[in-house]
Amino acid sequence: MNWKEALNTKRGRWALVFIAITFLAMLLLMPVYYRDVIAPKKGILMNDIFLNLFTPRNWSLPIFLILYVAVIHSLAFNFKKPTVVLTAVCIYCGVNILRTATMFILTLEPPVGMILLQDPISSALYPESSFAKDLFFSGHVSTIMVVVLIEKNILAKTLKILGTIIIGVLLAWQHVHYTLDLLVAPIATYIVFLIVQKYFEISATNGNLAKNTKPN
Repeated sequence: MNWKEALNTKRGRWALVFIAITFLAMLLLMPVYYRDVIAPKKGILMNDIFLNLFTPRNWSLPIFLILYVAVIHSLAFNFKKPTVVLTAVCIYCGVNILRTATMFILTLEPPVGMILLQDPISSALYPESSFAKDLFFSGHVSTIMVVVLIEKNILAKTLKILGTIIIGVLLAWQHVHYTLDLLVAPIATYIVFLIVQKYFEISATNGNLAKNTKPN
């Protein structure tokens, strides 16, 4: 199934609308949400035994190197597979919507000794460079989990799982996230993955939209 065929289905077009609206909302509303809702909200300061094992150190470069290499690899090798790309981006959007709710429900204060990540892309969404309360749950672990879940090649999937573990450890080492944030992220991402996969009714045999997805 090519892009023209995928976007000729109702589910494909609605997925594209969902992606466009979500990205627009993230760009326009998230800075306000962080500044006016999350920042002034009193959070919980946790005593994390696992984080206490590490003296904080800045691992921003390897974290983003692993993350962006994994994402770029997935996009490059699946560019001609629109269902895979749409599924991945819908999962990413769904995860960010879920994070918007969970960081409000369970607002956490930054871990003691946190060294802020220097992310050249996502930092554009924050109201100020020192914002550090977008904690529960980890967006970086969730993002790389998206490409793990859509990966079909065994070797690439294994390497991306390894990359996920390394990113999790480095985030803890840098005291960017609590252990809770890192453990919940893969679970939350998998739940969103199941919902998106069900929406598309993806065929297990060929990866295309299911045959009963009729075009209008």
